[in-house]
Amino acid sequence: MSRRLLRTAFAFFAIVVPAFAYAAPASASGPTIEHDRFVVSFADDFILDLCGIETTTTWTQVQTVMTFSDGRVQVHVERTFVSDDPRLPVERGSGTTFIAPDGTRTVIGKPIQLIGPDGGVRILDAGPVQFGDELLVRGPHPSLVVGSLAPYYCPPGS
Repeated sequence: MSRRLLRTAFAFFAIVVPAFAYAAPASASGPTIEHDRFVVSFADDFILDLCGIETTTTWTQVQTVMTFSDGRVQVHVERTFVSDDPRLPVERGSGTTFIAPDGTRTVIGKPIQLIGPDGGVRILDAGPVQFGDELLVRGPHPSLVVGSLAPYYCPPGS
Protein backbone atom coordinates (compact mmCIF):
# COMPACT_ATOMS: atom_id res chain seq x y z
CA MET A 1 0.00 0.00 0.00
CA SER A 2 1.57 3.35 -0.98
CA ARG A 3 1.81 6.39 1.24
CA ARG A 4 -0.13 8.37 -1.39
CA LEU A 5 -3.10 6.04 -0.91
CA LEU A 6 -2.89 6.46 2.85
CA ARG A 7 -3.09 10.21 2.57
CA THR A 8 -5.79 10.24 -0.10
CA ALA A 9 -7.99 8.17 2.14
CA PHE A 10 -7.34 10.69 4.91
CA ALA A 11 -4.81 8.36 6.49
CA PHE A 12 -7.61 6.32 8.01
CA PHE A 13 -7.32 3.66 5.31
CA ALA A 14 -4.54 1.97 7.26
CA ILE A 15 -6.76 1.90 10.32
CA VAL A 16 -9.98 0.67 8.72
CA VAL A 17 -8.77 -1.93 6.21
CA PRO A 18 -7.02 -4.21 8.73
CA ALA A 19 -10.35 -4.72 10.50
CA PHE A 20 -11.73 -6.51 7.47
CA ALA A 21 -8.53 -8.41 6.80
CA TYR A 22 -8.52 -9.87 10.29
CA ALA A 23 -12.21 -10.02 11.17
CA ALA A 24 -13.09 -13.49 12.40
CA PRO A 25 -15.98 -14.96 14.33
CA ALA A 26 -15.68 -14.38 18.05
CA SER A 27 -16.80 -16.68 20.80
CA ALA A 28 -19.34 -15.82 23.49
CA SER A 29 -16.56 -15.80 26.08
CA GLY A 30 -15.02 -12.59 24.75
CA PRO A 31 -13.62 -10.98 21.64
CA THR A 32 -11.12 -12.58 19.32
CA ILE A 33 -7.93 -10.55 19.59
CA GLU A 34 -5.25 -10.55 16.92
CA HIS A 35 -1.98 -8.65 16.93
CA ASP A 36 0.25 -7.88 13.98
CA ARG A 37 3.50 -5.96 13.50
CA PHE A 38 5.47 -5.34 10.35
CA VAL A 39 8.39 -3.30 9.07
CA VAL A 40 8.70 -2.58 5.35
CA SER A 41 11.23 -0.45 3.47
CA PHE A 42 10.31 0.88 0.04
CA ALA A 43 11.25 3.43 -2.60
CA ASP A 44 9.02 6.32 -1.60
CA ASP A 45 7.10 7.45 -4.70
CA PHE A 46 5.01 9.88 -2.63
CA ILE A 47 8.11 11.88 -1.63
CA LEU A 48 9.54 11.60 -5.15
CA ASP A 49 6.33 12.96 -6.69
CA LEU A 50 5.82 15.65 -4.03
CA CYS A 51 9.38 16.86 -3.44
CA GLY A 52 11.46 15.42 -6.30
CA ILE A 53 13.64 13.54 -3.79
CA GLU A 54 14.53 9.89 -4.24
CA THR A 55 14.56 8.18 -0.87
CA THR A 56 13.88 4.90 0.83
CA THR A 57 11.32 5.02 3.64
CA THR A 58 10.79 2.51 6.41
CA TRP A 59 7.18 1.91 7.45
CA THR A 60 6.68 0.33 10.88
CA GLN A 61 3.17 -0.61 11.98
CA VAL A 62 1.63 -2.39 14.94
CA GLN A 63 -2.07 -3.18 15.14
CA THR A 64 -4.54 -4.95 17.34
CA VAL A 65 -7.89 -6.15 16.04
CA MET A 66 -10.69 -7.13 18.43
CA THR A 67 -13.72 -8.86 16.92
CA PHE A 68 -16.79 -9.21 19.12
CA SER A 69 -19.53 -11.84 18.86
CA ASP A 70 -22.19 -9.16 18.17
CA GLY A 71 -20.35 -8.06 15.01
CA ARG A 72 -18.51 -5.05 16.42
CA VAL A 73 -14.85 -4.66 15.48
CA GLN A 74 -12.25 -2.47 17.14
CA VAL A 75 -8.92 -1.82 15.41
CA HIS A 76 -6.00 0.05 16.93
CA VAL A 77 -3.09 1.00 14.64
CA GLU A 78 0.17 2.82 15.31
CA ARG A 79 2.43 3.53 12.35
CA THR A 80 5.60 5.45 11.58
CA PHE A 81 7.23 6.42 8.28
CA VAL A 82 10.93 7.31 8.54
CA SER A 83 12.86 8.39 5.44
CA ASP A 84 16.54 7.69 4.91
CA ASP A 85 16.88 11.37 3.96
CA PRO A 86 17.37 13.34 7.22
CA ARG A 87 15.90 16.50 5.63
CA LEU A 88 12.44 14.91 5.52
CA PRO A 89 9.96 14.78 8.42
CA VAL A 90 8.97 11.66 10.31
CA GLU A 91 5.30 10.81 9.86
CA ARG A 92 3.46 9.16 12.72
CA GLY A 93 -0.13 8.09 13.01
CA SER A 94 -2.13 6.44 15.74
CA GLY A 95 -5.81 5.75 15.97
CA THR A 96 -8.58 3.41 16.94
CA THR A 97 -11.45 2.52 14.62
CA PHE A 98 -14.76 1.32 16.04
CA ILE A 99 -16.90 -0.50 13.48
CA ALA A 100 -20.53 -1.10 14.41
CA PRO A 101 -22.46 -4.12 13.10
CA ASP A 102 -24.29 -1.77 10.68
CA GLY A 103 -20.94 -0.76 9.13
CA THR A 104 -20.74 2.71 10.69
CA ARG A 105 -17.12 3.54 11.46
CA THR A 106 -15.84 6.00 14.02
CA VAL A 107 -12.12 6.77 14.12
CA ILE A 108 -10.42 8.56 16.98
CA GLY A 109 -6.79 9.50 17.29
CA LYS A 110 -4.07 11.25 15.31
CA PRO A 111 -4.02 9.98 11.72
CA ILE A 112 -1.15 12.28 10.73
CA GLN A 113 1.53 13.89 12.86
CA LEU A 114 4.54 15.22 10.95
CA ILE A 115 7.66 15.85 12.99
CA GLY A 116 10.31 17.96 11.28
CA PRO A 117 14.04 17.28 11.40
CA ASP A 118 14.31 19.98 14.08
CA GLY A 119 11.83 18.07 16.26
CA GLY A 120 8.96 20.52 15.81
CA VAL A 121 5.47 19.41 14.81
CA ARG A 122 4.75 20.53 11.22
CA ILE A 123 1.20 19.27 10.94
CA LEU A 124 -1.19 17.50 13.28
CA ASP A 125 -4.50 15.91 12.34
CA ALA A 126 -6.41 14.87 15.43
CA GLY A 127 -9.93 14.18 16.59
CA PRO A 128 -12.83 11.87 15.80
CA VAL A 129 -14.20 11.20 12.35
CA GLN A 130 -17.41 9.22 11.78
CA PHE A 131 -18.07 7.50 8.46
CA GLY A 132 -21.70 6.63 7.75
CA ASP A 133 -24.49 8.17 5.70
CA GLU A 134 -22.70 11.47 6.32
CA LEU A 135 -19.08 12.24 7.14
CA LEU A 136 -18.76 13.88 10.56
CA VAL A 137 -15.35 15.44 11.27
CA ARG A 138 -14.35 17.02 14.57
CA GLY A 139 -11.01 18.40 15.61
CA PRO A 140 -8.19 19.88 13.58
CA HIS A 141 -7.58 18.04 10.31
CA PRO A 142 -5.40 20.48 8.35
CA SER A 143 -4.34 17.81 5.84
CA LEU A 144 -7.90 17.95 4.48
CA VAL A 145 -7.89 21.68 3.83
CA VAL A 146 -4.35 22.61 2.77
CA GLY A 147 -3.88 22.98 -0.98
CA SER A 148 -0.58 21.11 -1.13
CA LEU A 149 1.26 19.05 1.44
CA ALA A 150 4.63 19.96 -0.12
CA PRO A 151 5.41 22.80 2.35
CA TYR A 152 5.00 20.33 5.22
CA TYR A 153 6.92 17.37 3.74
CA CYS A 154 9.55 18.93 1.47
CA PRO A 155 12.72 20.68 2.60
CA PRO A 156 13.14 24.29 1.42
CA GLY A 157 14.44 24.53 -2.15
CA SER A 158 13.36 21.05 -3.23
